[in-house]
Amino acid sequence: MILVMGATGHVGSKVATDLLSQGHDVRVLARHFDNPEQFDGAEIMTGDANSVDTMMRAVRGCSSVFTIIPPNMKALEQRFNANKLGEVIAEAIEEEGIRKVVNLSSAGADLESGTGPVLALHDQEERLNRISGLDIMHLRPAYYMENLINEIPTILVMDKIFGIIPEDAPVDLVATKDVAARAAFLLSNPNFRSHNVEYILGERTLTYREIARVLGQTIGKPTLEYAEVPDVELRNYMIGAGMSESVADSLLELDHAAGNGLIAGSYARDKNNSSVTSIEKFARTAFLDAYNQALTAQNARRSSSSSYDAHP
Repeated sequence: MILVMGATGHVGSKVATDLLSQGHDVRVLARHFDNPEQFDGAEIMTGDANSVDTMMRAVRGCSSVFTIIPPNMKALEQRFNANKLGEVIAEAIEEEGIRKVVNLSSAGADLESGTGPVLALHDQEERLNRISGLDIMHLRPAYYMENLINEIPTILVMDKIFGIIPEDAPVDLVATKDVAARAAFLLSNPNFRSHNVEYILGERTLTYREIARVLGQTIGKPTLEYAEVPDVELRNYMIGAGMSESVADSLLELDHAAGNGLIAGSYARDKNNSSVTSIEKFARTAFLDAYNQALTAQNARRSSSSSYDAHP
């Protein structure tokens, strides 16, 4: 049995479905499952990973475990909250004698300061490494391409992508399906020993100027631009969208670490850590699908509003 935590997330869901398609016995854990049929054949477990009892039951009887600390955008103290969850995960793994773990971490997790939410992943790597006899692979992916989907509302309204990273700063983005494919392979073939780290950095290094150009061409908005904004403006936007102040500040720190080269300076790209999905392929598939859905919803709202206004 293989446990997949965060099974409804971008990475965890793909890890689970990859393993199921290969015929493995899979247990999936998440707080809730909106589409349980997605995991046909899996043992579905609903629960909060913050609960020691839940985690103990989740890992029990498993030969390997995919661990993740899901983001909590409303956490009042981001790093503290993530570390409490990390402690529960580590305790369950140690108590149940799990010997093979693939841990989803992040590029920059080797750094001890200046990386926002990645600091908790640094803490978790060290915490898991302290478990005696544990064979572990820490996956350190770059920023997820799927996060670009969050930019669609401003693209629809203003033909712009906003951020604080300089538009020509080198950035690495990776498709979550590439991360999931590697995780599923390692869980299926847990031949790693002791403590290991692998980076997954995407097909090539990009800039936000290039990203905006590719996305714009794909969705029929060739004038789409990336616009730099002051920290305070982005912070207010994130808090207005429902994030806590702690999470917003943490993400701003992470963006600065990406923009000033702090994170990229901790690794070197090579053929082994360069994954297959390009920004162009991502734009033609996941991004275009999400954009068309949002555009259809926008047009439906406008049509409904127009019908209401015209009603006598």
